[in-house]
Amino acid sequence: MRILHFSVPRHTVHAYRISVENRYRNRCWQSPMDKRESALRKIQRIATASFKNAVRLHEDAILLFKNDRIPSALQMSALSIEEIGKYFMFEDVWWHNRTEGVWSIEDMQQFLRGGYSHTSKQRWFAGHVDSPFVSKQLIRILETGELENIKQKATYVGMPRKGRNINFDKRLISPKQTSRRLAADFITMVNDYIIELAVGIRKGYYGLDIPEIEDWLAEPETERHFLELWPLMRKTTKKRLESVRDYDDIER
Repeated sequence: MRILHFSVPRHTVHAYRISVENRYRNRCWQSPMDKRESALRKIQRIATASFKNAVRLHEDAILLFKNDRIPSALQMSALSIEEIGKYFMFEDVWWHNRTEGVWSIEDMQQFLRGGYSHTSKQRWFAGHVDSPFVSKQLIRILETGELENIKQKATYVGMPRKGRNINFDKRLISPKQTSRRLAADFITMVNDYIIELAVGIRKGYYGLDIPEIEDWLAEPETERHFLELWPLMRKTTKKRLESVRDYDDIER
């Protein structure tokens, strides 16, 4: 095989180097408005990815529950609740900046710090599934931060603490003690919410501000999927769905 060697004039190489440097400089420099729009696009992507991840975690929780892995099922359900809460947190920033005004990057940063707090995300979920969607008992668990304690007990073996010290007078805490009924209640809560949101969007009762998630929920297959995956449903949810299904689907 013969190798061909090409010579390039030095001035051509120099001009090419300048061109590359200019393109790099242009990419690095952004006006405040460009940076803000870039941040908003990422916020939209994070919201979309968070909801999709919540669905994955919810489906994992159901699979684990059906295989009698109750502590892990409850843990996954709690994580799916947090991811839905994070979706609404990021969706809120997206909506405010598209309808009511302009937030600075600093405003967004301050608002979204709660995305790193488990209890904050749980409260955001509670704020969007409040009665009549969810029982008052579960809402109280979400709003008070008790879910975080439940999740930790379903994950780790340990001992109760007394101040900063271990309380050896108490009994050992083990994930094996996780309540099967409570795990089922959380899974049902998430499943009912997804189904009711899906039906409500399809009928024009509810709406989301992230089009990709709203369009996916509006598909009839989405409702059927979760009905088959977890047939258990609260009586109040069934009653509301029966009345909503009487209306025609809106055109999309």
